[in-house]
Amino acid sequence: MVEAECMTDGSSYGSRPEYLPDFMNDPHDDDGRQVVKLDLAENRALAAATLSRFPAATGDVIDFESTPFENRLWWDDEEHWTRMAADLLSSHVQRGERIAVIWGNYLMPVVTMPADVAVRRARDILDAGPHFWMHPLGGSVLIECLMDGQVTVATIPSS
Repeated sequence: MVEAECMTDGSSYGSRPEYLPDFMNDPHDDDGRQVVKLDLAENRALAAATLSRFPAATGDVIDFESTPFENRLWWDDEEHWTRMAADLLSSHVQRGERIAVIWGNYLMPVVTMPADVAVRRARDILDAGPHFWMHPLGGSVLIECLMDGQVTVATIPSS
């Protein structure tokens, strides 16, 4: 089971919001005002419905050797990632829906935002690193993006 808080008791969750992309902390940015940072309880509920349903590989990434996935893609550079994110989100998110971005760094709070904001700011999200997952809220897929360029789309296993 992938566990985003495996290294702590939860006390450090979201303790470094300044690690988030700048727009997410800018109250004057039109996109930033649409970002919602989840608290620890909300993070745990989201993790229980998404990441925790997958087996973990070494570290805190999903073990796709032992669980099926729909698609695996590779991005070459930030521009390629930006186009790929737009394609993936347009095929898995209905207009007006929000997505969650779950960071591989537990110090950064999970955030939600409208999908169109995520598409516009895909490069900023990638640049924040480390690896992360995107989940269309209310949907059944999880998109894992690793810093080596691997992107995997998987249906979330039922509980």
